[in-house]
Amino acid sequence: MRGVLPGLAAALVLGAAGAAAGIATRPSVPSAEGPVWRLRARGLVYRFHAAFRAEALFDACADPGESRDLAPARAEELAAMRASFLAYLRRGSLAEVPVSMDDWRRDLEKIGYLGGGERR
Repeated sequence: MRGVLPGLAAALVLGAAGAAAGIATRPSVPSAEGPVWRLRARGLVYRFHAAFRAEALFDACADPGESRDLAPARAEELAAMRASFLAYLRRGSLAEVPVSMDDWRRDLEKIGYLGGGERR
């Protein structure tokens, strides 16, 4: 039990420090601004532009303006963020992410939400 308490205390301190710095260890809920989606986790911001099918990765602390794309140099982290994004949206690939709100509405109507289509 003695070894557990210092480890737990360290985890709590690191978690609190990360939260204070705006660094989520688990992915946030993706947010959308028009066709641009953002997901924050582990101090990174994953950005996917649905209309252009372009993705990028940024350091949330060092580059809050999202001006330096880290994706080419950090392929593993990009893949992990993409997987989290797709899992949240329940999509198998980026090609399946609807481009517009009209596309989203049609998808929701097909599965019985928003008053239309078949229920699953």
